[in-house]
Amino acid sequence: MNQTLIITVLFLLIPLGTVAQTAGTKPEAATNHSVQLALEKLVDEYAEAAKKGDAAFFEKNLARDYIGIEADGHMSTKPEIVELYRSGQSKFETLEVKDRKVRVYSSSAVVISELSMKGHSGPAELNGTYRTTRVLEGKNGRWQSVSFQLTKVQ
Repeated sequence: MNQTLIITVLFLLIPLGTVAQTAGTKPEAATNHSVQLALEKLVDEYAEAAKKGDAAFFEKNLARDYIGIEADGHMSTKPEIVELYRSGQSKFETLEVKDRKVRVYSSSAVVISELSMKGHSGPAELNGTYRTTRVLEGKNGRWQSVSFQLTKVQ
């Protein structure tokens, strides 16, 4: 009889544990979804800032230790990117973000997307379709890009 009572109690507690686990994951999933949407919007803002030549945007939204890998393979730093926009050496007629995939990991995120663009950054012509990977760090309620890589789709 004692064994029957234990089995009955366990049987009744299992659904409660399942409900508690399900309830506990929903807010996290909702938060993760809202972060994903915010990051998608931020990626669109990077594209708009590049079209406008908005150096102040890059000054604010690139991390201090930012490193970019450009389409031709050379590395660029935050000061170099900001100067390209400040001096007008980076100009884009078109720049459209498509096919974004956002992955959030605690205080970091990876956004993979496709860019269709026509323009130039410094002496490099950037015309066509490119795949990109942007790594962002979330700190103090905001996200900054710590790395970006651009690869031409052949």
